[in-house]
Parts: sequence; C-alpha cells; structure tokens
Amino acid sequence: MRSASQTDRAKDARHRARRRVRVAEGIYKDRHGLAATVKVNGVQREIRFPPGTPLKTIRAKRDELRASLRTLPAGARHTLADDAERYLDQVTGNLIGSAERRRDVEVWLPRFGHLRTLTLAEHLAPLNAQLHEWRRTRAASTCNHRRHALMHLVRLLYGRRAAIDLEDLVRFPLPLPRPRWVDRAHIEAVLERLAPDTRTSARLRLMHWTGMRPSQMGRLARADFHLSDAVPYVNVPRGKGGRLAAIPLVDDALDAVRDFIAADAFGPWSTQSANKAIQIAARKARREPFTVYQIRHSFATWLRHAGADLADIQDLYGHTDAATTRIYAAPTLAKQRDAIRRLRAVPAG
Repeated sequence: MRSASQTDRAKDARHRARRRVRVAEGIYKDRHGLAATVKVNGVQREIRFPPGTPLKTIRAKRDELRASLRTLPAGARHTLADDAERYLDQVTGNLIGSAERRRDVEVWLPRFGHLRTLTLAEHLAPLNAQLHEWRRTRAASTCNHRRHALMHLVRLLYGRRAAIDLEDLVRFPLPLPRPRWVDRAHIEAVLERLAPDTRTSARLRLMHWTGMRPSQMGRLARADFHLSDAVPYVNVPRGKGGRLAAIPLVDDALDAVRDFIAADAFGPWSTQSANKAIQIAARKARREPFTVYQIRHSFATWLRHAGADLADIQDLYGHTDAATTRIYAAPTLAKQRDAIRRLRAVPAG
C-alpha cells in the first residue's frame, strides 16, 4: 500500500507531465510537443508542432494564423451563419459530397445561426434536442451526418481543441447494414431495356462494370480514361481530397466507356431520375426494380463470388475499413466450401 508521501510524489509527477512550460511569447512546451497560441478579437486558436520544431518555423506559422484571424469578416462575424459560408467556401471542390455537406450544415442555421460558433459547446442541450427531433423523422445516418458536419466546421475553422466539447453531441447507433446485391443477369436484363444511346443508359452501364459512385462518375473528365494502355483503366476521384485511384477496364467496360464518351455523359447527375428510368425499364423487362446504389453493391458482391480477394475489393472501392467492404462482399457458403475442399491439397505436417 502506498504511503501518503508516495501518493503526493505520484500526483506531482502527473502534474509536471501535464504542465506547460513557456518557451517564448505564445509558444509552449508540454509532454506532447510544442504549441503556439494566438488570440485576436476574442478568438483563440492553437497550432500543435512535433518536438524539435525550430522556433523560427513556429513563429512563422503563428504569424500566418494571426493574419488569418484578422481577416475574418466584419459585422456578425464568428456567428455560425457567417462561419458556415466561410467553411463551405473552403470545402467546396475538395469534398466529393460537397452538395450534401452544404445541406447538412445549413439545416442548423435557422435555429442556431445567430450563435457565436465558439459558444456552441455551451448550448449542448438544445443542440442535442434538435438532433433528437430530427431523429423522429430522419434516419440515424442522416442525423449523424449533420452532427459530423457541425463538428467538422468548428474543427476546420477554429482547431481541434475548439471542437472537442462537441464530442458530447448525441451519436445515434446505426442499424446493422444488409447487403443489397442483385443477380448480374437480372441487372443486365433491365439495363438492356433502358432507352438506348442516352446518358442514363451509358452511366448505368459504366457503373455496372466499374462499381463507381455517382458522385465519382460526375467528376470524371476525358483525360481520366486511359484506353490505349496495356491494361486500360480509368482514374477515379477518391476521398475528401479528391485523390485519384485506378479501376481496370475489361472488354465490356471498354464498350461502356465508349458509349459514355459518345453520349457526353460527363458531369453531375441525379440518382432519382436514374432510379425512375430503372423502374420503367424493369416493368418492360418484367423484372423487379432496383436502385442505382444496388448496381454498385452488386459489383462488389459478384467480384467476391468470382474469387476476388477482399483487400482488392476494398482498394477498388476506396474503403478505409475492411468491415465496410464485408457488408457488400460477404463470402458465400459455396466459396467457403471450395476453400475447405482445397485443404486436401495442403501437405500434412
């Protein structure tokens, strides 16, 4: 059992570990590294640096931060409504789902737009009440997207520490997702009934052979298609920063690409109108209708059924978590049976 003096020494050691030491004006050192703080017109921001960063570099970054805070708009500055415009200006073009992010941010403005952004943590009760109110009529994922959009706004404009108290905003548990794949022959029978030589037909056929998201297809340019390479491929924008990744194109996919280019199907498009076209085509084919996203999900599922490795499918789809890929590409009993049968070929011992 520890004595009182040992306990006091342990407390002192923890206090010293947490304590900040002033290195220079506005620059501090703690056990995590270095931090520079700036406060302008009541707004305080902090930048973190790894240990050993030269003071010259830290001072330069601190001056840049101070200058950025001084250029904040006047009038109702620092309110959520004003900061929403600054935030959306920054993420537009860098975020694949920028239109959805705009909606997720703007839904907060009618009730909370007049509040100073840095005081939102003082209004957690009404913020949570709003989330619960939305949850009565909206899906859990929709409410969680709105929560994330608000937190990302504060983090991007004012730093990670400013957003940390918003972690207490309610996050709704998501229902277990179910695979929604459709037999490929079923999809092809319906796609054949689409009006020929149309943008919708070209887009859905290309999705059928690449598994791209509609938002990714909407950002494609002619230069993204590399059809004369030894292995033809298309560069697909991935992630929030628009990173490019390649999807190889087989013969059927090349035909779909040529139709896509001939129809000039570039640019954003509506999944709602595409879903309506699928419903009409499904009635003509006397098949059950499906949705645009079921085409994408089915591509991953049938790759898995054809023997593709889960890691390859994950890379093709740009998933950061393999658990997400497993939802769309779960193994089948037949595939697992074949794997067990192959054990006979493994030498004993």
